[in-house]
Amino acid sequence: MSLQKFKEIKLTDNDLNEFKLLLSEFYLKKATEQEKLFVARKALKREEISKEEFTKIKNHVELLNNEYAKIAVSKAFKENYKNAKFLLKPIKEGHVDFANAKSELAFARHMYRESKTVIKERGRGAQLEKLNDIAVEVKKLSFKYGPEFPYALSNVNFQIKHGEYVTIIGHNGSGKSTLSKILIGVLTPEVGDLQIFGNTVNKNTLDQIRRFLGIVFQNPDNQFIGSTVRADIAFGLENKRVDPKDMETMITSAAKKVRMTDFLDHEPLNLSGGQKQRVAIASTLALNPDIIIFDEATSMLDPKGKREIKEIMVQLRDAGNKTIISITHDMDEILNADKVIVMNGGKLVKMGTPSEVLSDKEFLRSIHLDIPFIANVEEKLQNVGINVSGSKNMDELVDKLWQKK
Repeated sequence: MSLQKFKEIKLTDNDLNEFKLLLSEFYLKKATEQEKLFVARKALKREEISKEEFTKIKNHVELLNNEYAKIAVSKAFKENYKNAKFLLKPIKEGHVDFANAKSELAFARHMYRESKTVIKERGRGAQLEKLNDIAVEVKKLSFKYGPEFPYALSNVNFQIKHGEYVTIIGHNGSGKSTLSKILIGVLTPEVGDLQIFGNTVNKNTLDQIRRFLGIVFQNPDNQFIGSTVRADIAFGLENKRVDPKDMETMITSAAKKVRMTDFLDHEPLNLSGGQKQRVAIASTLALNPDIIIFDEATSMLDPKGKREIKEIMVQLRDAGNKTIISITHDMDEILNADKVIVMNGGKLVKMGTPSEVLSDKEFLRSIHLDIPFIANVEEKLQNVGINVSGSKNMDELVDKLWQKK
């Protein structure tokens, strides 16, 4: 076989990923059906189902087990490695093709070893493609915590484009916390669909879709694993089996984005609340997710810590390659967002730009939401005949007032 012919038929990273996806899909199907078989076995003992029904379920499980076994013993990557070895064998060192063939052999060996790891891990680590630029799409989503409970979410619909900074606000019991749990895959909607970059979230895709997501929670103390800031940021990279040679650069880069490079060897417990939350953000950034969800990430911080985290959210949005979703009680935060989603009683009651949402202050007050401080000041000024609106911060408001002087 010629080098050119081998390059045309060789297996690639895409083939390895397809193998992961197929193995993961069948393993999840097999696991689900085995659970059904376990339940059916108990039901048979209680004479709740017939022997024929039980046999049908058992045969289906055996069929899936056989199909999974056939996929798991695939020799494609071993054959690819063998072909690469045969390719190099007749080529003498110094020949124009030697270095190229040696490189192909090294890659084929890597692919073969990775395929064995994939089988051992049952397809974990597969990556889904982005089918469109809609980071999050929620369609007719409804959820309740039990048959006797009212709906915590009812017919919720919205889209978030990749690169947008979106805040989700609402009073206690509005449904925003339930929505956040569905977005990160902790809860499964009873009705409706959730799509991430066009991929529908379900049992078969949840593990792969989570790779698009990074989450920063309310209490930074609950997120620390490592004994130092450096070790904490490294933890997620180690789980992803990132090459240790590349880790230090990735750790430093993530720490730099949140201004924590001087604290890499500090113990997390000795940091301030804002610094701890910045480390949590760095740990998320190191994994390079496309979507970062901030779940009440500023609620336990002092004013200085809140300001620092809000600045980082804006910087991430301005970089243009991350979708930022912030579930928050902090009405001042919505001023920096591209879009605001307002929840009340489990329903999406308003959606738009900050100025559009704040244009109806009485409605916001009627659902027990505060008005941002800047918007309150503008309202008082309007009451005395000074028409200013849409300021994102105090400096912007002062500039507008100065221009009116």
